[in-house]
Amino acid sequence: MADKAERAIIKKLKANKEAKSGSYEFPLSESGVTATIPKFINHGRWMAAQRLAKGDNAKAQAAFICEVVLFDGEQITITDLSELVPAADTIELLGEIFGDEDAEGNGTEAA
Repeated sequence: MADKAERAIIKKLKANKEAKSGSYEFPLSESGVTATIPKFINHGRWMAAQRLAKGDNAKAQAAFICEVVLFDGEQITITDLSELVPAADTIELLGEIFGDEDAEGNGTEAA
């Protein structure tokens, strides 16, 4: 019985991943650069960013962004992100990737 339940959940997860294939563009306000963000990002990429950051949460977020996001179609390094991308754009991008769609200030109005 557990075998059938496991298969059902795996099918459901695979269907979710397939439904979210592709990416979308997110314009960065200050620099005018267009960020391309995958619609589905697996958790393994976040875990890899955390390993690279060795406990530094801000560095983990930067590593994750550099791993999954394209900037005008190109990958950039953590150094590029920290030195060349304006803070406002980085914060905006963090909100887009990690934010809650229903959170106040994330494209919705507070009740």
